[in-house]
Amino acid sequence: MPKKGKKSKTGISNKKVKQSKSKDKKKSGLTKRKLPSLKKQQMKDDKQFTEKKSYPLSKLFPEGGRILLTGKGKDFVERLGLEATRHAILCVLCGENIRSQTEPLSRRRLAQVSGAIIAMFTQGCLTVKDFQENLSTYAVDQIENLKGKANLWPAQWVIGLNDKLMQNILRSDSKQLKAYVKEFDKAIKEAAKHCEEHYGNYNMALGYMKDETGQQVTLDWEGIARITTAIGAQTLAIRGSDKSMYGKLFERLILGSILTVLGYKRVEPTKNKLTHGVFWLSDSSANRECDATLLVAPGQLVRFDMGFIGKGNPEITKDKMSRFGNIKEAVEEGEQAYNSVTFIVIDTLKETVKTVEAKKKADAEIIQMSMQFWPYQIAEKLDARFGIKHEILKIPPDNLKAYMKERLDEVDVSEFLNEVTLEEITNLDADIEPEDENILHDDGEE
Repeated sequence: MPKKGKKSKTGISNKKVKQSKSKDKKKSGLTKRKLPSLKKQQMKDDKQFTEKKSYPLSKLFPEGGRILLTGKGKDFVERLGLEATRHAILCVLCGENIRSQTEPLSRRRLAQVSGAIIAMFTQGCLTVKDFQENLSTYAVDQIENLKGKANLWPAQWVIGLNDKLMQNILRSDSKQLKAYVKEFDKAIKEAAKHCEEHYGNYNMALGYMKDETGQQVTLDWEGIARITTAIGAQTLAIRGSDKSMYGKLFERLILGSILTVLGYKRVEPTKNKLTHGVFWLSDSSANRECDATLLVAPGQLVRFDMGFIGKGNPEITKDKMSRFGNIKEAVEEGEQAYNSVTFIVIDTLKETVKTVEAKKKADAEIIQMSMQFWPYQIAEKLDARFGIKHEILKIPPDNLKAYMKERLDEVDVSEFLNEVTLEEITNLDADIEPEDENILHDDGEE
């Protein structure tokens, strides 16, 4: 007879216990194979901190907040709100300024990340002994030992830093970090003392209204100063990254949406076997030729290049047209003959002699997003080039917005961001100060 597994004190055989644990792991999704990438990284981070006997702020920072910093583009849009994103796309398709559409998204992102900071502080004070007193030490340990924006940014914020300030104040030298923190802690204590003397002895209560343990965190002026400093630092960091991030995100969202509304099907170029009426979106690599490619028919290609460029930057538009002029010449010199054209989609364009010459050389079509219902112009230009009669050309001008909204409501716009992450599409190491922005001004000038 086969040997039975030894029974434990609970009366369950060891063999059954092992099987039960295995099943529990499968049910909970905690097997190594099924762990999401962010979870894997966090476990690795926790192990490093355990070895250093320090507490990881990354563990306290909520997962929902991490997604807003480095998650997939699709997760990011769904977190902000799919309907809000779709509404922003529709407004841009109708000729409205993209900045007026992305600003509410930025404010929503700022509010949600601020909430994640408050949750991090609350959990830290509830679960970690002397959390506030050791907060700067935890931040320095995390900055020195971990990588990835979801780990670095929250640690920077609690000591009043962001990437730009790390470059300017510390000259990107981590050796100066501890000296900076010593002065930072001193400044926080002095500010807290000043507030108490001049404004009164106020406290801030954080916690759960119906927590079973009844625990609640009470922050004095020093704690208040630390949490507001962190929220202020994250505001600068988020604002700095949003310009680049929204530009890259909305290039894919808008191009994917308009081509889908016009009746084309999105495919993966490496797997595509269709030869008519399909398009694909380019990746975020630096050597990409364009932002989207439309395969009208065999040998008939349309390259789309999008840039939210105002009148004050005609040289950028000229560079785009010059680049596509070189591509056109290279194609014409090849063995195969292609009927290809470039559609350059920009916010506004101030025509100059140079831009006119570049347009002629590139044989490009220029579409300005500041024009009302500019997708209609794309359909007209496709008709002129390839003889394609799109349905949108039959819609009366007064009904165009309702038509595009109806078609857009059928599109899962988040699918256009499946392959991208926020870190891939954003140069987060170079925070852009608001006064440095020189595009998308309402008057089109710098």
